[in-house]
Amino acid sequence: MFPGFPVSRRVFLALGASAVVAACSSTDESRVDSVLGTQPATTSTPTSTVATVANTTTTPSVAPYTSPGWLAAENSLEGTSAWRIDYDISSRRRAAMPGVIEGFADTTSARPGQTVSLYVATAAPTWHVEAYRMGFYGGTLGRLIWRSDELEQPWQFEEPSMERETRMHVSNWAAATSFTVDDTWPPGSYLLKLVSSAEGAQYVPLTVRRDECSASLVVVSAVTTWQAYNPWGGRSLYENFGAGSRFDRSKVVSFDRPYDLAYNWGSADFLTHELPLIALIEELGIDTAYATDIDLHTSGLGENDERDAVFANRSALLTTGHDEYYSRGMRTCLERARDAGINLAFFGANAVYRHVRLEPNKDGLPYRQMANYRSINDDPLSKTDPMEATVQWRNAPLNAPESELIGVQYFAAGITANLRVVNPSNWVFADTDARNGQAFRHLVSIEVDGLGPPGREPENLEVLATGPVNYKDSVYNHAMTYYSHPSGAGIIATGTIAWINALDAAVWSDEVTTKFVRTATANILRAFAAGPCGAAHPSTGNAGRYRSSVKPRE
Repeated sequence: MFPGFPVSRRVFLALGASAVVAACSSTDESRVDSVLGTQPATTSTPTSTVATVANTTTTPSVAPYTSPGWLAAENSLEGTSAWRIDYDISSRRRAAMPGVIEGFADTTSARPGQTVSLYVATAAPTWHVEAYRMGFYGGTLGRLIWRSDELEQPWQFEEPSMERETRMHVSNWAAATSFTVDDTWPPGSYLLKLVSSAEGAQYVPLTVRRDECSASLVVVSAVTTWQAYNPWGGRSLYENFGAGSRFDRSKVVSFDRPYDLAYNWGSADFLTHELPLIALIEELGIDTAYATDIDLHTSGLGENDERDAVFANRSALLTTGHDEYYSRGMRTCLERARDAGINLAFFGANAVYRHVRLEPNKDGLPYRQMANYRSINDDPLSKTDPMEATVQWRNAPLNAPESELIGVQYFAAGITANLRVVNPSNWVFADTDARNGQAFRHLVSIEVDGLGPPGREPENLEVLATGPVNYKDSVYNHAMTYYSHPSGAGIIATGTIAWINALDAAVWSDEVTTKFVRTATANILRAFAAGPCGAAHPSTGNAGRYRSSVKPRE
């Protein structure tokens, strides 16, 4: 019931460089104190801690989310660190903890008036759920929005099922409780904290989406990539963690299962690859809306009368540290946004790399399964609808490399190199004091992008930073790039997953790098929030100057 399998090797690479929790520091550039470095950890049990928080947190009246400045007002409210799960225990032992609890929601995002069902399993006598909106909140990073009553939970005896042909694992649990998102839930990224009466805890991520809110930016949570790496039940899209060959991976994965306890206590990549960026945005007070990859999908395909709804009345879409798995609807949404003058920021690497299909589950609930066969010969849909084959976007029959959209493309994982600035006069680096050729230690790491084929990238692609990367006995070049689109949109790509991780000095342990990354990121956020950045800051093509073919290491 609680497999507790370790996360895949690639997930451990991603988590290793960023610790378990990441956050942001003050925007005062004279100091780079980390919030996590100055905020004491919660030491009491989840239940007693939350009881205190529930008595001291004031729930505001309905916030005017449609009025400019609502986000700054929201972050002025009292925050709490009680959202944290602070057990110091190895991932392999988590499943054996007393009171272990796991669960998932029936949706990745919810809107006002929507009822969300939670599927929960625990051996503890009772449990409850706490809903924390994640932001800045003076450095605490969370605010308690709602807490359920204490609930009795009968043991869920149903064993997880595995679909033999696709190796898909599904929980087969019954719904344990439900709640309705009302007007006291501001737009944002949430962690639902499941707390058992025997001191167990787990996170369930949830996005509250409000298209009517005043916002210039949209942060998109990479839930499809989270699910690809999720090993709950015994398999991910990468590996088999049970008996048999490790290569006997899933070809389809289900959202009807928890994120594994070993996967950051069920928060997946949110704490490491998203929260530091969200905290900085909210510290800056830039009104922002929130969505998930599933929302990109429905908006891109126009399903449920949602064409372009994610970016309507916005000036920029922001993808986070690791946003690899893309359906056709997701990519179409980003392309249509760019073509409409909406800025795009890729604050990571390896984005838009693998093509997936989103499918309904056995009960007909849409977007609850994700297929990624990887080989056109293996995908049963490839003969009837080859353009929906789940291969890499750059491969046949799709032949659409991610560099056409992003400017750069993926080339390496599990490496560590320095980011070297080659264009310090560019607006992105204003007030960073960066010098030509200055290197920032280890900032190019986890997964990395570089320049692709010259005929498959924008002609005016401007390289901002680049440098050599050793990978598998060869030397590649990392690239951080920017280009302006004829629509007026600006598109920037950091080319490294570690960019968001480096926003927190305590995690990164290099204040010089953190200050540089925070200042450059703030420049991007402010410029992208102001309107079509490509019109205000046209790019100057220089990629040919920095392009180099892969060569063997000496």
